[in-house]
Amino acid sequence: MVISKKEIVNAYKNIKADIGKTPLIHSHKLSEISGANVYLKMEHLQLTNSFKIRGVLAKIKSLPKNDFSKPFIAASTGNHAAAFGYASEKFDFKGKLFLPENIGKVKLNGIAKYAFEKVFFGKNSMETEAKATAYAKEEGAVLIHPYNDIEIIKGQGTIAVEIEEQLPNVDTILAPIGGGGLISGVCSYFSENEKVNIVGCQPENASEMHDSIQAGKIVVPSTLNTLADAAAGGIEDNAITFKICKELLTEIKLVDEEAIKKAVAFLYKYHDTTVEPTAALPVAAILKDNTFRNKNVVLILTGKKINKELLTEINENYGDYY
Repeated sequence: MVISKKEIVNAYKNIKADIGKTPLIHSHKLSEISGANVYLKMEHLQLTNSFKIRGVLAKIKSLPKNDFSKPFIAASTGNHAAAFGYASEKFDFKGKLFLPENIGKVKLNGIAKYAFEKVFFGKNSMETEAKATAYAKEEGAVLIHPYNDIEIIKGQGTIAVEIEEQLPNVDTILAPIGGGGLISGVCSYFSENEKVNIVGCQPENASEMHDSIQAGKIVVPSTLNTLADAAAGGIEDNAITFKICKELLTEIKLVDEEAIKKAVAFLYKYHDTTVEPTAALPVAAILKDNTFRNKNVVLILTGKKINKELLTEINENYGDYY
């Protein structure tokens, strides 16, 4: 499955006026610790507070006009849901959203204002996505999948367009992996440039993409708990993202739960910025790894929805670690 740089550039042109160009800022402290020249791509400051809006808008803007008379269906653990809700208001379509039964309170509150019907189903994101996909097929509805869709991947890949504009001599990009839409888009954009390495970051407790690539097939979801819930839940069978990651991804770094907490606290302390645990995965990876020394490295921060009590607890326990 090949998605060209040109296709992603065209997707960017199509959604550019509807999104924000998020800042790329230098991190003196991370550079000092890692020996690399480290930049943070502040995508958690994007519309709806995550990168997900890029893929949703790219998908919706690719649809023929007659599709807007159909119901729209999505499944999400939170950030994709917020993007879906924003789009439903912007494009005035009727939607139904499938959510896992264990969705976090913060992310549920974040979509409470949207008027679409909410259906709670499944113990993890893969079960929820499978239900939404089957329902959309039965009803002849438009499915806005969180990652397993070429148009969605193109949209997520538009982050890479901005990174290349903001840091033309980038050597390495680190990004979280859940279903793989974001990292697949970034890999696809830079696939024609052998000088740029793309590194995925996953929690040890939810390492499905890493384990699937190692096994040569998609593995079942982990049953372990992780704070990085947006990266958990498994990968859909026959996912496009698995094929792209297997072919194009440089490597995947795994980080433990304590490292994730330290990274959340680090960003709060040194950059006065709040991110959700999944967004902190690239920071957690580079804090414990000196293999990027002397490289120009970009870490993509993907979302900011975190429970206030959890943030307070993390800062109290890990705020003075670095």
